[in-house]
Amino acid sequence: MKLLMLCNMKPAVVQEKLTGTKQGGLWVDHVLSALRKQENLTIHVLCPGEGEGATLDEGCSFSLFPLGQAHVYQPGLEDAFGKTLSDFAPDVIHIWGTEYGHTLAMVNASEKAGCLDRVVIHIQGLCSIYADHYAEGVPHSVQVGYTFRDFLRRDNIRAQQEKFVLRGEMEVKALRKVRHVIGRTDWDEACTKQINPDAKYHFGNETLREQFFEGTWDYASCRKHRIFASSCAYPVKGFHYLLQAFAEVVKNYPDATLAVTGKSYLTVDPKRRGSYQKYLAELTGKLGLEDKIEFLGGLSAEGMKANYLSANVFVLPSTIENSPNSLGEAMLLGVPCIASDVGGVTTMMTHGKEGYVYQSTAPYMLAHYINKVFAMEDAAADLGRAAAAHARITHDPEKNLNDLLETYREIVGE
Repeated sequence: MKLLMLCNMKPAVVQEKLTGTKQGGLWVDHVLSALRKQENLTIHVLCPGEGEGATLDEGCSFSLFPLGQAHVYQPGLEDAFGKTLSDFAPDVIHIWGTEYGHTLAMVNASEKAGCLDRVVIHIQGLCSIYADHYAEGVPHSVQVGYTFRDFLRRDNIRAQQEKFVLRGEMEVKALRKVRHVIGRTDWDEACTKQINPDAKYHFGNETLREQFFEGTWDYASCRKHRIFASSCAYPVKGFHYLLQAFAEVVKNYPDATLAVTGKSYLTVDPKRRGSYQKYLAELTGKLGLEDKIEFLGGLSAEGMKANYLSANVFVLPSTIENSPNSLGEAMLLGVPCIASDVGGVTTMMTHGKEGYVYQSTAPYMLAHYINKVFAMEDAAADLGRAAAAHARITHDPEKNLNDLLETYREIVGE
């Protein structure tokens, strides 16, 4: 079988071939590594970048294409992808994600080449749906306002949301043409069936980064009353809601702290702040939380793991998600988890048994559950154990690989 994979970023083996530097840490790395071990499977990877492609080994090669702006369609990619289809002649064309215009370019190229029935799109997020939830809970004046940075880049929150709309339009066009999709939650199944009722939905869970299959959260070792969140980068991640909840938590636990990945929006030059960062800084000051937040910068997989294990609770306050990898990672490690009831979260975690799920627009309920986990002390490990057991089924590497290979066989058989 010949498999063509279209990726949104360079897998670790490609990065190493190009630069000689070992990086990795992407969940797709594990999948590609497992696929390369399969007999009678020849793989060609298409990923964004500059330069010449190369052979990785006898059964795997790659080539590069220019990424461009995510919300702008690149018609020239159709011809480039068409040449790859002609030269490689794949049996299956596996497209990872719908978030970029190159997905539509590959679908259009496949349609021209007469091989659309061999295409399967693997759902990650869905920009067409995310756009509607992009700025939930952010005041209208902040959404339409401009900072100095926004003015120079013509890129305030509303403009960012519009880019999601444009990406979503390309996404819908692609999904309406294909005959196969891979998904893993009730949410992505519902959304894709509404977009294209005729496409066959193949169930396939994701295998997360291997670092998170080892290690177990322990109350005695964690930093008491410490909350860990994985992002405050843009409104979809819901950090503004978490700040409101955290202010309530501090009333009961004055020693509580909040750690989050990324750069500090408090210390950055005001001229470089976007509207969302400015809003978070003002909200943090208004709530008196400046000395209680730790910004961790960019973290490797091992850095993320260390912060999951050192936290008293992991919180996912997003306004929309599909199956957030950060939640899966925390669950695998047995960390007590609280997540907003959005997208496919309830497919991953059962409320009250494996963690707590709350209405995304209700920070007072988030505060309630954080307080509850803190009060449980070492009994919170029971939630973590149940979560880890569920996550090991969801992210089982062997089963997920077999499900993916079975999807490929079905497509080839049809």
